[in-house]
Parts: sequence; structure tokens; C-alpha cells
Amino acid sequence: MTWAKSTGMRGQAAVEVLAYAAFFLLVFVTSVAIFLQLQEQELSRAENAFAQEVAYGFADHIETAFVAGKGFSQTVTLPSNIHGKPYIITVSKAERADLKETGFVYVDWQGPSRINSFSAPTITSSYDLLVDPSGFISNPNANSILINASKGLRVKIENTGSSIKFSKG
Repeated sequence: MTWAKSTGMRGQAAVEVLAYAAFFLLVFVTSVAIFLQLQEQELSRAENAFAQEVAYGFADHIETAFVAGKGFSQTVTLPSNIHGKPYIITVSKAERADLKETGFVYVDWQGPSRINSFSAPTITSSYDLLVDPSGFISNPNANSILINASKGLRVKIENTGSSIKFSKG
């Protein structure tokens, strides 16, 4: 009878140890899952904040060239990526010439599941570009300029008096 009691007690202790281990494993796995989700959200927030900085910074450079007047020229260094992801900048102008602050600088990059975008308002003007066969700067339509920031790091922005001109810096 003593042997049967001690075997039953050992079996119960083993089951209790396994139950405690399973409980703590469940708590650990849940904590890790929550941590990973928070980390993903923080990375997304950081990407958006960096894209906002790039968009507003580039919009400020365009406004500086516009306000400075004819003959002004500056070379802008762009970050090559947004947290390791390539991006493009699109500078658009208003459809109506009488609107002065309805142009936009769009920054688009590939997010985890879709294309993410951020825009910043800028002064509108006529936009021109110097021919760039590398595809770094292109003109997809009459109202916008496309800059593939992953292909180069410097953009020259000039005020010609009649337009803002973009070229590879």
C-alpha cells in the first residue's frame, strides 16, 4: 500500500509540474506575441514619421526656391531609403494657375502589405526637369515630377524665373 500511495503522489506532482509549465509557457508566448505586435506598430510609426520629415523637408526646399526668386539654385541630398525601403517622391502642382499653395509633395514607399504614402503641401509653380536618361527624375504627366530617390541622392532645384527646375545634382 505504501508503494501505491507514493506512486500516485509522484504522478500527481508530475501533472502539477506540467500544468505549471504549460501555464507559464502560455504566458510567455502571449507576452512575446504582444511584444512583436507593438514592435511592428512602432516600426510603422517610425516609417511614417521619417516619410513626413522627407516630404515636409522637400516641400520646404521647393518653397525656398520659389520665394528666393530667379537665379536661385540649391542641391538637396535625399535619404536613399525609408528604413531600408526604396521610395519615390512625386511633386504635383495645382490644376489652376491662381492657386498658390495647393501643390503637394508625395512620398510613397512599400509597407508590409500595401504602398504607404505621405503628402505635404507646397507652393505651386510651373515645374520643369532636365532630361535624365537614368530615370532618376521623370515627368509622367504635365502636372507632376517623379523622383526615384533610390536611384540617386542629390536633386538640384533651380528657380528660372518662369518655373522651378529639377535636375540630377
